[in-house]
Amino acid sequence: MHIIRSLRRAPVWALLLLFLSPSTALAARSFGISPAVLGTVVDSAGAPLANAHVIVAEVARSTTTNAQGEFVLRGLPAGEYHLSVTLIGYAPGHRVVRVLADGEDVRVRIAMIPTPLRLSSVIVSASPTGTETDRLTQAAVELSGRALSRSLGSTIASTLVQEPGVSQRFNGPAATMPVIRGLTGDRILVLQDGDRSGDLASSAGDHTVSVDPLAAQRVEVVRGPASLLYGNNALGGVVNVVSNDIPTSVPTHLEGRIGSQSETVTPGGAVSAGITTALGTRGALSARAGWRDMGSLRTGGAASLSGTDARTINGSLGYGYVGERANAGLAIKAYDFNYGIPSAPGDPEAGIRIDGRRTMVSARSGIQLPRASLPYVRIETTAQDYSHDEVESDGAIGTNFQLRTQTLNGQATTAFGHFKGAVGVQGLFKQYAAIGEEALTPAANSSGIGAFVFQELPLHLKADGRDDADHEGEAQLQFGARWDNYSIVSRTGDPKFGPGRTTDFSNVSGSLGINVPIASVFTVSGSVARAFRAPTVEELYSNAFHAAAGTYDVGNAALEAETSSGAEAIVRARSSRVTAQVSVYVNRVANYVTPDIVGDTLVDGDLVPLNRFTQDDAQLTGVEGMIETRLGASIVATAMGDLVRGEFTSGGVLPFMPPARVGAGLRWERGRFSASADARHAFAQDRVTGGSVDVATDAYTLLNLSVGAQWVVGNVLHELTLRGDNLGDVRYFDSASRIKSFAANPGRNISLVYQVQF
Repeated sequence: MHIIRSLRRAPVWALLLLFLSPSTALAARSFGISPAVLGTVVDSAGAPLANAHVIVAEVARSTTTNAQGEFVLRGLPAGEYHLSVTLIGYAPGHRVVRVLADGEDVRVRIAMIPTPLRLSSVIVSASPTGTETDRLTQAAVELSGRALSRSLGSTIASTLVQEPGVSQRFNGPAATMPVIRGLTGDRILVLQDGDRSGDLASSAGDHTVSVDPLAAQRVEVVRGPASLLYGNNALGGVVNVVSNDIPTSVPTHLEGRIGSQSETVTPGGAVSAGITTALGTRGALSARAGWRDMGSLRTGGAASLSGTDARTINGSLGYGYVGERANAGLAIKAYDFNYGIPSAPGDPEAGIRIDGRRTMVSARSGIQLPRASLPYVRIETTAQDYSHDEVESDGAIGTNFQLRTQTLNGQATTAFGHFKGAVGVQGLFKQYAAIGEEALTPAANSSGIGAFVFQELPLHLKADGRDDADHEGEAQLQFGARWDNYSIVSRTGDPKFGPGRTTDFSNVSGSLGINVPIASVFTVSGSVARAFRAPTVEELYSNAFHAAAGTYDVGNAALEAETSSGAEAIVRARSSRVTAQVSVYVNRVANYVTPDIVGDTLVDGDLVPLNRFTQDDAQLTGVEGMIETRLGASIVATAMGDLVRGEFTSGGVLPFMPPARVGAGLRWERGRFSASADARHAFAQDRVTGGSVDVATDAYTLLNLSVGAQWVVGNVLHELTLRGDNLGDVRYFDSASRIKSFAANPGRNISLVYQVQF
């Protein structure tokens, strides 16, 4: 019913694309037959490896190997591709292949080497052309396999919280949001399979990200501005949860994943299962379903946050067509949730629950063109319907929130001489309404149009002027530009919000980066970027008590768009014994929007802080890094650290900045078994704005242990991970938390994760 309602309200172009994408792909077959890539993945002794994940980042395609280690990729446009292969316990495999328009099938054999080091492969969400992590000019990381199992939490934010430069905006165990380099909310973009998660997590601290981490095959994190690709909402970074709900290749066997998880810190459990099967020689069908049930959070010191239990149900059904010259796909996704909000002792708002749902229809199509300079065009569109009720302790609905989102993206790869890149256009449309006496803002519609161009150029060429097939060991120059127009139109309704108004923002973004390999181990990257963010409806038009923040919020319709000018330098090392990444960055944000507590005001007879949104120029400066070193054949030593300082140029600090952190650990991996121990220390954070909300926090140290095992029965890979977090049951408060004045973070936790892949 929710999907049908979303389709009825979607723009005509979105509906047409949803139904015409498959027919476009079928019509493209008239261009001829494209050669296939036929591959085999083996270990160092030549034995075939089943269940290896093969990724073609340039066109966002993937598949897995069968029992004989074989895979097939059909319908790739003519051009050069970086095949990346991942498998638990092995270093990522890599091979560059060139597909000719009317050539022979390409055959490739990829050998994988066992290693206990954690090595990322590709980051699809960091570049419109897709590339390996070592070739990026931005700091990025990918979590998959054992690394993902060791970190898996009940939310996306808690799963990533141990990564350098990443923390979480904590509002109980369900309502969390990633914080990247001190920025969160509307400045961070969360994607699922490259599509925006059309929820309200970015608008308020008590709203959740409607994506379950147990559905992830891998998670990508891009740290730093990504406005070039995504426009308005990526000032601080991007998180992409890859679940492959739309099949992009026809599998050679029945593919499937089953995962389960339980945690003592939120007593309960979760399960997720998905399969992908071939439908003939050109089609594939995927289905996924998941369920999670969590009890109230247990904090350190044997305390608890009562009423913070949560339940979610999610699922998807997808179809993919893979032709010789074109591909298309369609998926329907649903996410249903219900969770409680933490409340301070004596809080009259105690007992509030969030009950909501998100449904989504997404369609994608790609077509190979008979032009060498413009070989491939991809069109993607989504229509989403999100709503949630804020249910009071007596069962009454205080406020109903509704958000409908539609997107339309078109992208074409380009090849002009030595230049390789992409051009694209994007549309983002939102219809938002809050209904009820406690509505924070008026209803409003938002629309954004953007266009970008991105190019890569190898800087070292052969004497005859030709470039190498894979540019191995060569410096790369990357540059791009983007134009955006974003408009917010509030609607006339409740008199407290005044008459409807229209606010427009236009901006030009850009980036320039260089990646320089040094010898065979080190890579040095540097980049400068300009990005922007338009103020939100809440920042512009609020005029009500905001229960999630405990303040009476008053918007400012005169706010200007934030513009960020930043620079970053990265040093990476990668060898058989060491992997490391260290980043230093500075990010100057003009017109940074911030809450400003200007006093108190009466709300229903109680004094609450009065917040008026204002803006000032700000600067965020930081350093972050991680290193892994093999101490022997099976033992790895790890170290990490991060620090970010946020200040207004006129004086004063940015609120809710995460603390500086350091950590160290040891990990043992030998064949089927693994074990690890690490300690993380967060320093005291007294650089706060003060008052009753952004309070100072003390230092704390957390000890974590894990053991794991994996085994193969037939062609089925089993993986079991037992993890202990915060084993000292430390009672601590995270400075990035919006409820740190009264709610502690999770206490001792024993987590069990069991996953099956076939």
